[in-house]
Amino acid sequence: MKHLISLTFLVILLTACQPGDQQTNIFRIPGMSVNVSGSGEISRIEFTGKNQAREVRALSSLADCKPEGKIRVIRKVTQISFKQKWVSLSTGNSCTLTNRFSPGKGSVKWEIEITGIKGTWSTPIETRLIYPDSAKAKIWTAWGDPRLGTIRKQSAEQIASLGILPSDITGNWSDPLVPIPFVNDTLWYGAPPYSYNNPRLGFCPFQGNLFGIPMVSVLEEGSGFGMSVILSPEDTLLDLNLRTSTSGELVFSREYNRISAGKTIHFSMDIVAHEASWRGGLRWMTENYPGYFNPNIELADQIAGTGAYSSLETAFDLNKMKKMAFGVNWKASFDFPYMGMFIPPVLTDTTRWPRFGGGITSIRDMQVYAAKMKSQGFHVLSYFNVTEFGAGITDPAPPAKIVAAQDLWRNADNFLYGKLADAILHVPVAVSKEKLAFYPKSRPNGPYFTWGNGIIMDPGEPVYQEYLMDQARKHIEKIPDAEGICIDRMDWLRMYNEQRDDQVSWFGNKPTRSLLISWHSLLNQLGPLMHKAGKAIFINNHDKRIDLLKQTDGFFDEFTYGGSPLNLTALMGVRRPVLGWTSEEKNLRPDPDAFFQRYLYLGVYPMAPFPGNDHSLLPSEWVDKQYLDYGPMLQTLKGKKWVLEPDCILAEGKSAKVNLFKTHDGWVIPVVFGPKEGSVNLIIKKVVGMNGTLRAEVLYPGTDKPTEIAINQAADVIRLAVPLHRGCAIVRLVTGDR
Repeated sequence: MKHLISLTFLVILLTACQPGDQQTNIFRIPGMSVNVSGSGEISRIEFTGKNQAREVRALSSLADCKPEGKIRVIRKVTQISFKQKWVSLSTGNSCTLTNRFSPGKGSVKWEIEITGIKGTWSTPIETRLIYPDSAKAKIWTAWGDPRLGTIRKQSAEQIASLGILPSDITGNWSDPLVPIPFVNDTLWYGAPPYSYNNPRLGFCPFQGNLFGIPMVSVLEEGSGFGMSVILSPEDTLLDLNLRTSTSGELVFSREYNRISAGKTIHFSMDIVAHEASWRGGLRWMTENYPGYFNPNIELADQIAGTGAYSSLETAFDLNKMKKMAFGVNWKASFDFPYMGMFIPPVLTDTTRWPRFGGGITSIRDMQVYAAKMKSQGFHVLSYFNVTEFGAGITDPAPPAKIVAAQDLWRNADNFLYGKLADAILHVPVAVSKEKLAFYPKSRPNGPYFTWGNGIIMDPGEPVYQEYLMDQARKHIEKIPDAEGICIDRMDWLRMYNEQRDDQVSWFGNKPTRSLLISWHSLLNQLGPLMHKAGKAIFINNHDKRIDLLKQTDGFFDEFTYGGSPLNLTALMGVRRPVLGWTSEEKNLRPDPDAFFQRYLYLGVYPMAPFPGNDHSLLPSEWVDKQYLDYGPMLQTLKGKKWVLEPDCILAEGKSAKVNLFKTHDGWVIPVVFGPKEGSVNLIIKKVVGMNGTLRAEVLYPGTDKPTEIAINQAADVIRLAVPLHRGCAIVRLVTGDR
């Protein structure tokens, strides 16, 4: 890095003497040189090697605006900035846009700042890259499905001509690790934005044109090099989309950020060179933003396994569940008297209350259950929710009743309107009643309703935030044998609270509070509280954005039986445990091998068939057999971390899909979607830690004991001939003699 900085310093000094707009500023980083023109645009990229220059253009601008006046160039030792006034074409409001370039961590760091001059307003803040050799190059991002644009409508033969093989698509799932040609489409970061005309209440992330990590890679497989544009997850990102086109244009558009006089908005991104593989940009991202990928507590990996969502507290077949790699029950949400009142302020731990799901329970009962599960080798995550409250809520608020303070909690209306009314999220008046049909009790200017006729709350409101923190403290104190919480229903984070002001967002031409900002405000307190107590935070992430994850530890994703949610969460979970949902038996049919093999390939645990599972997979003779067949293979995923080193693994002839994971006791290689009976030749590049004597063990569906296979080990490469059964094998590389 010291050499890089001194070289960049020399280049800037040399170019400072050139006349006016003819100046070119060159930043040399590993793998490429980036030319920045005198107008503050990237004008050329030269990759390492002969004849590898590309006339790439990249610039940042404001939509519906025009630049005005001269560009002011500010040079520092290792940094150059370009400032210019921009004026809105529709309102006349104005601001200063600054583009700043400097050496990053093996990257060119590109920062943009928008400082308001006149008016309070918003417009999309766009970063555009135009790649000239789009016919030769492909693109990749952490998407739900690579079948974008016209690819969705093409025949199998046409799709195959793009390099997407038949094995890349099974049922509703398409391999997310496949790059595609430039296409015309728009991808949404996490979820499509909220709008008055289409609020998308109850959003479920099944659509393929979503991406969960704010980055895009351009790959030239024939030339062997690639590059990525990576946005910082540490920025305050509200709504973001990525537009792509067959002309080679890629546009990140940041929306609803407030521009106001005297205030500055800051965004940061990096341009990185790497091999022609999806691994390159993702590797840089995990290394430079580890807090968004790594669990905060080691317990998270210990919890991982096939999971359940059950309120059942009676006995079950322990040995059978262990053979299915069962790890954790996310205790189904019906212990509470109503949503949000997870641990009522009862007089004693043995005081009982009526459960929302029927029957009665107490704090003591909840702790006894968690302790019993722990003694049997399993784990419990308590249900938690930060955006939904109550059941059978009355709207408008009923007349106030005089109720003793200690009894207020017994009625959801009394507690809501008596204690937490300031946190109610109201429907904007601009939304028509017909747009609220998904939850028909919702009305303009009233609360948003949800299931069970609970309502939506803003977790950024101080009174509700403190209430949630108190609930968390009670979990820690009263249920010590629960391993943590799992937070449900993050789809509501798409919303804006038009009755509050976060000083950041500007929606519907007015100041608002984004519930994304509310989430960060709450989690920055909740995360340290839980982690200090040795508790994990898992999430059911309907809104699939990695910037929401810093204080979290793992996933229990309700929708992985759909192809896009599986892919999105798996890619955000390359270093975190991912537990997925199995809705019902038909998710496994007609091809249970394909079902399990895509989970193995992506390092995700499917939900287990467990007695009492709520709106999810129940046991049956046929279902149990499938899980018993694959249980030992799923068990090998414990503690998995994706290996992202360049060219780390290959199946010769693309005869199967392979991935490489590091675990606590070696490496795991899922080999899937190969020939039903036959073998696959693997080439494994020795990565960090693959030293000394190595052994290779193989597990197959329907077997519970590994078979050792021959290993051909050279200085830098390992070769394995792996026999397959049912198109599948799990290879474990372990060190030391038997």
